[in-house]
Amino acid sequence: MGFALPTEQMREGTRTRPGKMPAPPDLAHASMRSWLDSLPSGAGRAAAFETRIWWSPGSAAQTISEKLQALGYSPVGEPHRFLVKGAYGPLRAGEIEKARAWGAELVRAMG
Repeated sequence: MGFALPTEQMREGTRTRPGKMPAPPDLAHASMRSWLDSLPSGAGRAAAFETRIWWSPGSAAQTISEKLQALGYSPVGEPHRFLVKGAYGPLRAGEIEKARAWGAELVRAMG
């Protein structure tokens, strides 16, 4: 959705003009952008990730991490990206294993 955190306008466009999506989008939950905008300031730890196609410019994970830091949440590790097949997924081969390894790194970082 636009290679960044989608706006409500982008989500509405996806809902009304799904194009070649294999299934209708599930827009039942708030967007990450909306969720971050409603998140209160805090003092916890956080980690950010995104799924993306291989050539996506920009980084939603970096944006998420920066917003969390601005709210007082310290990053546990660097933002991570996991690649999907095609435009809609599923994850590419090996990405689940990368996600598990990253999760183990986060656990070690938390001590």
